[in-house]
Amino acid sequence: MIKRVCTMAVLLSLALVWRTETVAAAPRPQDGCCEITSPRANAQLRGSVEIIGTARLGPEFQFYKVEYASSAMPDVWVPIGDLHREQRTDERLEAWHTSSIPDGGYYLHLVVVKLDGNFVATEPLPVQIANAQPEATPTPAETATPTPTIVMPTPTTAVVEQPTVLRVTPTATAEDEEPPTATPDTASGVSIPDLGTFVRQFVFGAFVTTVIFLLLGVVFLLRRLV
Repeated sequence: MIKRVCTMAVLLSLALVWRTETVAAAPRPQDGCCEITSPRANAQLRGSVEIIGTARLGPEFQFYKVEYASSAMPDVWVPIGDLHREQRTDERLEAWHTSSIPDGGYYLHLVVVKLDGNFVATEPLPVQIANAQPEATPTPAETATPTPTIVMPTPTTAVVEQPTVLRVTPTATAEDEEPPTATPDTASGVSIPDLGTFVRQFVFGAFVTTVIFLLLGVVFLLRRLV
């Protein structure tokens, strides 16, 4: 009985030791990660492109590499750069100089190789090389048109001084006075004719006398002729 119990204890101890070694030998979940985070799927690439991601396998890690393949021949993979023997976590894995290859559709993937020669590869990531095409200009965001603020002017009261009007009363001068009208002297009863009237009457009388003499001369001349 005692021998049987001791045998079971030994077997249980061996099982615990084997399970502990197996767990220790297995890579931790955080040590095993293989992914490309940049560029994104179907991104348009130009010039030199940084490939960002994580390449880790813990103690089994040997090296990693980044490869590309044309969409026309998706099974033919071409390495980008050299083999890298340092594990990387969310950092630059490789720089891809796309100017040396024709424009078109391509695939990217990351390959992490283990110490035993096996490897882990990411799913092919489709991208577009477009070095010959102009880069799309981003559409500027529309800015709201500011609403104009109408400022009403504050009315001001203007004080206007009324001019002083000076009223000047004209003073009559000696030149503006009318000459006094001669009042006839009715007391004497004798009217003295004006010189101009006398001359006109004299001339008229002389003219009448001359006309009469001419008529008489014509009459006498006619009588003599008869």
